[in-house]
Order: sequence, then C-alpha cells, then structure tokens
Amino acid sequence: MTVEGKIDLLIKQKRVFLKAAVKDYSAGGNDMLDDIEALLEEAKGEITKRLELASVLKEESETAWLKECLLAFDEWFEKWFGKT
Repeated sequence: MTVEGKIDLLIKQKRVFLKAAVKDYSAGGNDMLDDIEALLEEAKGEITKRLELASVLKEESETAWLKECLLAFDEWFEKWFGKT
C-alpha cells in the first residue's frame, strides 16, 4: 500500500476539480499546471537547502556527509512523492 506524497495529493485534488468543472476545463487545467509548477519549485528549493546544509559535514567526515545526504533525500522523497 502506498502513502501519497504532496504532489500526488495535489494531482488527485485537481482531477476532482476538473471533473466538476468540465465546462471550464482549460482554465482548470492551467491552474493545475501552475500549482504543480509551484510545488515543484518548492520541492527543488527544499532539497537544495537540505543538501547545502549537509555539505557542511563534508569537511568533517565523508561518511557523515553521505549519511546526511541520503537521509535528507529519503525524507524529501517521501514527503513529495509518498512512501511505497
């Protein structure tokens, strides 16, 4: 069973909206694309910040840096794409 991430939830919400607003399909579709684009920018900024923070550890220990990078990515991926 999968647990949905933020992007999957947004897409499901937009599908429900579009089904209810068939007459205004193009406007709804454009809104959906805008929302997804904004979420992708947020996700990109979040992972970039987490990896930049982890880079401080690289000078101390390559192993600690790698562990922090993997942890940051795993948490980020689960938040944005869900857990399978």
